[in-house]
Amino acid sequence: MKRHLMLILCTIFPICVFAQQQTEYNKKGDEAMKRLDYSDARLFYGEGVPYCDMYSINQLTTIWLANERMRTSMHNLMNRCLSCLNIKATENDTAAVSKLMLYYSEGIGTPKSEELALYWEQRLDELRNPDPIGYGDIGYENNRRIPMQFFAGYSFSPLAPIGLTIGGVGEKFGWYGRFRTNASFQASNYEFAGSKPSGQNILLFQKKKSNMYSATAGLIVKCTSWFYASLGAGYGNRDLLYQYSTIDDAGNEIEKNWYKSLDNSYKGVSAEIDFMVRYGFLYITAGCNTLNFEYVDLNAGFGVFF
Repeated sequence: MKRHLMLILCTIFPICVFAQQQTEYNKKGDEAMKRLDYSDARLFYGEGVPYCDMYSINQLTTIWLANERMRTSMHNLMNRCLSCLNIKATENDTAAVSKLMLYYSEGIGTPKSEELALYWEQRLDELRNPDPIGYGDIGYENNRRIPMQFFAGYSFSPLAPIGLTIGGVGEKFGWYGRFRTNASFQASNYEFAGSKPSGQNILLFQKKKSNMYSATAGLIVKCTSWFYASLGAGYGNRDLLYQYSTIDDAGNEIEKNWYKSLDNSYKGVSAEIDFMVRYGFLYITAGCNTLNFEYVDLNAGFGVFF
């Protein structure tokens, strides 16, 4: 009986000491963090990396993000953290998968890779939303479908500075809808053709403005994980208005009216082509659009994927 008891104690005691050591280095690391002594904290948390201690890895990641000057000395350590996360990710550890997204998007212990960050983001979504068909891991690469990601953002052009774009992108293709305007809806009293309206009284030019709006929708083609091209069409309207004062023979102002220039006003088909560059959850766009294939304008935008 005593012999068995001694064997049990000899087996349990080292395990208890080992567990106490693990807790101790994290405890000392936390104390160093409170003192803002990041060098000591790095050393203490580093003791947990050989055991792939997630708490230690999380704290080391925090130090890396908060202290750029320490990154050179931490590169090898963070690379070992990355190896631990990859091992845990193969075991479908969602916390490790989530961390890998951050490591590849921020370049922690490895060069930045938006493709790998996007891969682990999709993997995390698959782990949280299992395939209802039940393909499992067999033939996974062939059966995997990338879920559509939606985006929204601000769109503008010199003539129409207020705009909204929404859409979604799947594995290869996507869609978008867009509306732009300059928020001017000035009504005109008269219309004219040529360079200037005519009338019985003298017309004195005051100012000009335009009414502009367009509504378009189109197709997005995913060229790479970060570069997209889109082509769309819809309806647009641009009215160019001039305000003139009517002067009588005695030189007195009778009234002011808005005149629509028929030669410089367009309505009809609005077509556009754009290119989108994505960086993480952010994107920017640039392109051009035409109204009735008579008026051409540049456009740009930015927004977020969610």
